[in-house]
Amino acid sequence: MNRAIGLGLALVAGLSGGSALAMTSQNAPTIHCSVEHREKLPSGLTAEFVCAAIRNAVAPALQRARLSPASLAVRVTVESDRKLVAAATLGGKALPEHRIGISDRTLNASAVDMLATAIAADVGSARQ
Repeated sequence: MNRAIGLGLALVAGLSGGSALAMTSQNAPTIHCSVEHREKLPSGLTAEFVCAAIRNAVAPALQRARLSPASLAVRVTVESDRKLVAAATLGGKALPEHRIGISDRTLNASAVDMLATAIAADVGSARQ
């Protein structure tokens, strides 16, 4: 019986710790990402996917540079279902603009990942 009570208390403690962690991560600063003309994205790609790819690619570079995610802002413009343009600022300083396009088919996840990786490389090499 004592073992069952101990297990129950451990389970409750674990659950409450998890929700506290979730609340903390929701309040953590995040990379500002916006997608303009999202209606031009091909089916299967969403603005949320584009921003998530950028956030995932850039997070390690920001951490290595000891920069807050809030110091990065990325604006992605969908020029067509085959072309994306990304402009980013880090701590108020503009990073190089990146353009990615596919000539023989519509944009896909690989193209978005390439764009995200290019932005991450710029963040990693930027001097504050």
